Amino acid sequence: MALDREEIGERVLAIAEVLLNEGGMDNLKARTIAEQAGISVGSVYNLFSDLDGVHRAVNMRLLERLGAAGAAAMADLSQRGITDVRQRLLALASAYVRFVEAHPGSWPALLAFNRRRPTLTEPDAYEARLDQLFEIIAGVLAGGDFDLDDHTRRIAARTLWSSVHGIVTSGYAGRSVRRQADEIDQQIELLVAVFIRGLEHGGAFAHAGTTA
Repeated sequence: MALDREEIGERVLAIAEVLLNEGGMDNLKARTIAEQAGISVGSVYNLFSDLDGVHRAVNMRLLERLGAAGAAAMADLSQRGITDVRQRLLALASAYVRFVEAHPGSWPALLAFNRRRPTLTEPDAYEARLDQLFEIIAGVLAGGDFDLDDHTRRIAARTLWSSVHGIVTSGYAGRSVRRQADEIDQQIELLVAVFIRGLEHGGAFAHAGTTA
């Protein structure tokens, strides 16, 4: 039985994700995808226009998966009656670390893809998916006793995300896997503790939205 367009598209994306995870952006080749999917190179382009279209579609799936991991971590804490902001932020950070570990090639490829994306005048579906991730963090911050308006809370969420991402990215440049994991956890715990303490005491960041 011939596969329909949707089934072929899913097969292409599954293959593309494996290629990206195994070798990054340089490993994503239309001919390789076509050969493994049992279709022509032209069929790949008929489905996704170009390789950027394939990569973008894989990235959307990765972002959806990361969002689901964060939501699952929050649901687990809620079921256990844990509302402490620090614990919830650490749980989100832990979910992110595990996600990065599970996607050693495809996640860096997503980040590289983002850096070379053209600047858009209006948010698109891709940006909306990214914003959903930040909203999870902002939702946790909303549960704290912080004097933050909605705009500053969103900025705080992006700031914390970027800081955790920086720790994770630089941490995996080390030589010892065990040392990487230990130091990443310690740095994230320190970051979250200091970040929360600053917000609780009305530090400079709490007033960032009002400075010129």
